[in-house]
Amino acid sequence: MIVTVRVDDRLIHGQVALLWTKKLQADGIVVANDAAANNETQQMTLKMAAPYNVKLTIKSLSDAVQLLNNPKAEKMRIFVLVNSIKDALALVKELNEANLTVNIANAGRFDGEDIAGKLNLTKTVLVSDSELENLKALIASDNEIILQTLPDEPIKKAADLLKSHNKL
Repeated sequence: MIVTVRVDDRLIHGQVALLWTKKLQADGIVVANDAAANNETQQMTLKMAAPYNVKLTIKSLSDAVQLLNNPKAEKMRIFVLVNSIKDALALVKELNEANLTVNIANAGRFDGEDIAGKLNLTKTVLVSDSELENLKALIASDNEIILQTLPDEPIKKAADLLKSHNKL
Protein backbone atom coordinates (compact mmCIF):
# COMPACT_ATOMS: atom_id res chain seq x y z
CA MET A 1 0.00 0.00 0.00
CA ILE A 2 1.30 3.43 -0.88
CA VAL A 3 1.18 5.66 2.21
CA THR A 4 2.23 8.83 0.39
CA VAL A 5 3.74 10.01 -2.87
CA ARG A 6 6.13 12.87 -2.11
CA VAL A 7 7.45 15.32 -4.66
CA ASP A 8 10.89 16.32 -3.47
CA ASP A 9 13.55 17.55 -5.85
CA ARG A 10 16.21 16.24 -3.45
CA LEU A 11 14.57 12.79 -3.22
CA ILE A 12 16.05 11.38 0.02
CA HIS A 13 17.55 13.71 2.63
CA GLY A 14 17.32 14.15 6.40
CA GLN A 15 13.66 15.20 6.55
CA VAL A 16 12.62 12.27 4.40
CA ALA A 17 14.87 9.69 6.03
CA LEU A 18 14.28 10.62 9.64
CA LEU A 19 11.00 12.47 9.98
CA TRP A 20 8.69 11.36 7.19
CA THR A 21 9.62 7.69 7.10
CA LYS A 22 8.99 7.44 10.83
CA LYS A 23 5.77 9.50 10.73
CA LEU A 24 4.38 7.39 7.89
CA GLN A 25 5.59 4.13 9.49
CA ALA A 26 6.99 3.16 6.11
CA ASP A 27 8.49 -0.30 5.58
CA GLY A 28 9.87 0.69 2.22
CA ILE A 29 10.85 3.67 0.10
CA VAL A 30 10.53 3.58 -3.67
CA VAL A 31 12.44 6.27 -5.52
CA ALA A 32 10.77 6.58 -8.92
CA ASN A 33 13.25 8.56 -10.98
CA ASP A 34 14.72 7.79 -14.39
CA ALA A 35 17.98 9.65 -13.76
CA ALA A 36 18.64 7.99 -10.39
CA ALA A 37 17.79 4.55 -11.79
CA ASN A 38 20.55 4.99 -14.38
CA ASN A 39 23.22 6.62 -12.20
CA GLU A 40 25.20 4.36 -9.86
CA THR A 41 26.74 7.28 -7.99
CA GLN A 42 23.34 8.78 -7.24
CA GLN A 43 22.05 5.36 -6.20
CA MET A 44 24.90 4.98 -3.70
CA THR A 45 24.18 8.44 -2.31
CA LEU A 46 20.47 7.68 -1.92
CA LYS A 47 21.26 4.37 -0.21
CA MET A 48 23.53 6.15 2.27
CA ALA A 49 20.77 8.68 3.05
CA ALA A 50 18.03 6.07 3.52
CA PRO A 51 17.21 4.73 6.98
CA TYR A 52 18.95 1.40 7.62
CA ASN A 53 15.73 -0.31 8.72
CA VAL A 54 13.67 0.63 5.64
CA LYS A 55 13.91 -1.22 2.33
CA LEU A 56 14.98 1.15 -0.45
CA THR A 57 14.22 0.50 -4.11
CA ILE A 58 15.34 2.83 -6.89
CA LYS A 59 13.49 2.36 -10.17
CA SER A 60 12.77 4.21 -13.37
CA LEU A 61 9.30 5.71 -13.44
CA SER A 62 7.88 2.92 -15.60
CA ASP A 63 9.55 0.17 -13.55
CA ALA A 64 8.27 1.78 -10.34
CA VAL A 65 4.72 1.68 -11.71
CA GLN A 66 5.08 -2.06 -12.37
CA LEU A 67 6.50 -2.64 -8.89
CA LEU A 68 3.82 -0.59 -7.15
CA ASN A 69 0.99 -2.22 -9.12
CA ASN A 70 2.20 -5.69 -8.13
CA PRO A 71 -0.23 -7.22 -5.60
CA LYS A 72 2.73 -8.05 -3.32
CA ALA A 73 3.20 -4.30 -2.76
CA GLU A 74 -0.10 -4.24 -0.82
CA LYS A 75 1.64 -6.03 2.05
CA MET A 76 4.04 -3.13 2.72
CA ARG A 77 3.68 0.51 3.72
CA ILE A 78 5.46 2.20 0.82
CA PHE A 79 6.64 5.80 0.74
CA VAL A 80 7.14 6.86 -2.90
CA LEU A 81 9.50 9.67 -3.87
CA VAL A 82 9.60 11.52 -7.18
CA ASN A 83 11.44 14.73 -7.96
CA SER A 84 8.87 16.62 -10.03
CA ILE A 85 5.16 17.29 -10.26
CA LYS A 86 5.31 15.97 -13.83
CA ASP A 87 6.59 12.60 -12.56
CA ALA A 88 3.99 12.52 -9.77
CA LEU A 89 1.24 13.02 -12.34
CA ALA A 90 2.63 10.31 -14.64
CA LEU A 91 2.88 7.91 -11.70
CA VAL A 92 -0.61 8.61 -10.36
CA LYS A 93 -2.14 8.10 -13.82
CA GLU A 94 -0.63 4.62 -14.07
CA LEU A 95 -1.17 3.32 -10.54
CA ASN A 96 -3.99 0.94 -9.75
CA GLU A 97 -4.36 2.49 -6.31
CA ALA A 98 -7.03 5.13 -5.68
CA ASN A 99 -7.30 7.91 -3.09
CA LEU A 100 -3.60 8.58 -2.91
CA THR A 101 -2.03 11.40 -0.95
CA VAL A 102 0.46 13.36 -3.03
CA ASN A 103 2.60 15.72 -0.97
CA ILE A 104 4.38 18.37 -3.01
CA ALA A 105 7.04 19.33 -0.50
CA ASN A 106 10.10 20.61 -2.36
CA ALA A 107 9.83 21.42 -6.03
CA GLY A 108 11.15 23.82 -8.63
CA ARG A 109 14.17 25.16 -6.82
CA PHE A 110 16.83 22.88 -8.25
CA ASP A 111 15.50 21.97 -11.70
CA GLY A 112 17.83 24.30 -13.61
CA GLU A 113 15.03 26.63 -14.70
CA ASP A 114 15.08 30.35 -13.83
CA ILE A 115 13.05 30.83 -10.66
CA ALA A 116 12.12 34.40 -11.64
CA GLY A 117 9.35 33.18 -13.93
CA LYS A 118 7.89 30.68 -11.49
CA LEU A 119 4.83 30.90 -9.28
CA ASN A 120 5.90 30.80 -5.64
CA LEU A 121 3.31 28.63 -3.85
CA THR A 122 5.35 28.20 -0.65
CA LYS A 123 8.94 28.85 0.33
CA THR A 124 9.85 25.36 -0.92
CA VAL A 125 7.51 24.98 -3.92
CA LEU A 126 7.95 27.04 -7.07
CA VAL A 127 6.15 26.04 -10.25
CA SER A 128 6.80 26.88 -13.88
CA ASP A 129 3.90 27.22 -16.31
CA SER A 130 4.25 23.58 -17.37
CA GLU A 131 4.42 22.33 -13.78
CA LEU A 132 1.38 24.47 -12.96
CA GLU A 133 -0.56 22.60 -15.65
CA ASN A 134 0.70 19.28 -14.21
CA LEU A 135 -0.39 20.40 -10.75
CA LYS A 136 -3.87 21.28 -12.03
CA ALA A 137 -4.12 17.83 -13.60
CA LEU A 138 -3.07 16.23 -10.32
CA ILE A 139 -5.74 18.19 -8.47
CA ALA A 140 -8.30 16.99 -11.01
CA SER A 141 -7.27 13.36 -10.40
CA ASP A 142 -9.45 13.03 -7.28
CA ASN A 143 -6.45 12.29 -5.09
CA GLU A 144 -5.48 14.35 -2.06
CA ILE A 145 -2.90 16.89 -3.25
CA ILE A 146 -1.21 18.73 -0.40
CA LEU A 147 1.85 20.80 0.36
CA GLN A 148 3.59 19.98 3.62
CA THR A 149 7.35 20.14 4.05
CA LEU A 150 7.57 18.77 7.61
CA PRO A 151 5.15 16.46 9.43
CA ASP A 152 4.48 19.00 12.20
CA GLU A 153 3.57 21.80 9.78
CA PRO A 154 -0.04 22.50 8.85
CA ILE A 155 -1.28 20.82 5.68
CA LYS A 156 -2.00 23.17 2.80
CA LYS A 157 -4.33 21.94 0.09
CA ALA A 158 -2.91 22.54 -3.37
CA ALA A 159 -6.30 23.59 -4.77
CA ASP A 160 -6.67 26.26 -2.07
CA LEU A 161 -3.20 27.64 -2.81
CA LEU A 162 -3.92 27.85 -6.54
CA LYS A 163 -7.26 29.55 -5.86
CA SER A 164 -5.51 32.12 -3.64
CA HIS A 165 -3.21 32.91 -6.59
CA ASN A 166 -6.16 33.03 -9.02
CA LYS A 167 -4.71 30.03 -10.91
CA LEU A 168 -7.56 27.56 -10.47
